[in-house]
Amino acid sequence: MSIRTIVVASTLSTLLFAGSAAAQQRHITEPSTIRQAVAGQAFTDQQNRDVVVNVLHQTQVRDLATRLGLNLTTAENAVSTLSSVELAKIATQARTADAQLAGGSNTVIISTTTLLLILIIVILVVR
Repeated sequence: MSIRTIVVASTLSTLLFAGSAAAQQRHITEPSTIRQAVAGQAFTDQQNRDVVVNVLHQTQVRDLATRLGLNLTTAENAVSTLSSVELAKIATQARTADAQLAGGSNTVIISTTTLLLILIIVILVVR
């Protein structure tokens, strides 16, 4: 055998075995962990959407939206387009407004107005 053949053969075998060895490396995070995290975030997002939509269905919120000339159907549709971060922020305010509506607080108008203003801004940005 010539030196050239030996060099080519050893180079090829090194490349072939290095590829399969690299393919066997473990991932930093297991795929099941990633799937679980994604499912958990999707569940949290759905809970946040439900909270916001429930507040939009409140009689006081509908009355306020009517007085302000806002279309709650558009706002409700915009909720599904929000990112997880935006949704979490709005859901926090929606939970506060919902608690105040349930407790009969007089300051609910301020919280509801804030919620509606945020939704209006989101609607305008989405367009």
